[in-house]
This record gives sequence, C-alpha cells and structure tokens, in this order.
Amino acid sequence: MKYFISLASIIFLLISVPAEARDPAIDFRDAHGNDAYQWLADKGFTLERSANDRRKTRFTPTEQGLVIEALKPAQSILMLKKGHLTNYRNVEITWGVNKFPKDASYAKGRRNEAIMFYAFFGTEMIDSGSAFIPNSPYFLALRLCEKDAVGVLQKGGYFHAGGRFVCVAHPKPGEMVTTTYDLKKAFREAFGKEAPPLYAIGLEFDTTNPRDKGTSSAIVERISFPSATYIRD
Repeated sequence: MKYFISLASIIFLLISVPAEARDPAIDFRDAHGNDAYQWLADKGFTLERSANDRRKTRFTPTEQGLVIEALKPAQSILMLKKGHLTNYRNVEITWGVNKFPKDASYAKGRRNEAIMFYAFFGTEMIDSGSAFIPNSPYFLALRLCEKDAVGVLQKGGYFHAGGRFVCVAHPKPGEMVTTTYDLKKAFREAFGKEAPPLYAIGLEFDTTNPRDKGTSSAIVERISFPSATYIRD
C-alpha cells in the first residue's frame, strides 16, 4: 500500500446504509457463523492483491471479530467503493494483533504491519514522488505496532506530499484495544490545512520482505465514526 495506491486500488470500506445516515459503523462480529468470503462479498467487498489467494491470506469470522492472517509473505487489501463521510472527526477502531511481523518498524525502514487502517481524504490526486508510482488522494494510515513511538506521524518510502503513517498503540499479542483517533487534527498537523470529506477507508496487512516466514495475525471487531454523516453518492 505504501507504493501502489491508485484510483482502482484505493481501499474502500464504507457501510451499506441509506442515502444519508449518522454515526456510520461496521461491525465485523456480524460475520460470525458465516463463510467469511461470502460475507465480505455480500457486503460488497472486493479482495485485492493477495487477499483472494487462500494459500497466502485467511479470513476467519469469530465472535470477537474478523481474524485476518498472512500465511506467508503477502500484501492483502479489502476494497469497496461507495459514498463519503462529512461532519466526521474521530474514527474509533476496536482491534488487536495476535502475531506481529518479525522486526517490523517504520522508524527502522521495515514497513510491515499485521493490520493497517487507511483513511483517504478528498478526490485531489497528490504526487506520489515517483514517475513510476500512481498518485493518490491525501491519506492517513493507522497501525498497531510493537516498537515504534506511538502518535508520531511518519513518512513512508513515497507519498511524502500526501501520506502519513502513525502507530496508535502497542497492544500485547492477543489483546484487544480501542483506538479513538482525531483525523481532523492529525490532517492539519500533517498537511497544514483543513481536511476535506472522507472518501475512503480501508484495511491492509503487509508481510512482504519478511525476516521470518512472513506470517502475521490480526483481528478487527468494529470501525465507527461518531457524529459523522454518511452520504451515498
């Protein structure tokens, strides 16, 4: 995700609700008792990169949420294109990590993660910093990590003009945490202006170029936007 964002591959994870609704949320516990892949398809998700390769990626619905696993080196995306959010400020995510990629650290240039939440802002395409990499809308990427400093907005290998990555918590393996993150404030800090409407959100893991067998395991229970208005385009 750090280097291949395009309009065709932006991760969208918006909710099937009426044409306009307040406090949009998606609860992955609703998938429990169903086939994960069918449940995702029924909700309108598409599986990108390695997400549909069951030799590399596994989705398991549980009472606690959707478990997302890398079975070997892989990068997987869930995508749904639909609508946008206004009047938002915080995103609230309940999630956890069962196994982190070995030695993952953005501070040390090892940009792997067991789970990453992306928020994309507006529709303006911002320079990626490379003639070979598609441009992208502004984005913030939140992750759970083991070692990096919490709350520090970091640049990745590309997208210096329009993207920032931040570790938001250091959960112990198997621990569920709830992240409440002020997207509006972080956007101002990162880019020096007010955030436009939120046009996309999403989830990803990346265990490529690993220091072990490239495995990871994470779980997401719920993503919500208190006080936001969802508008179906």
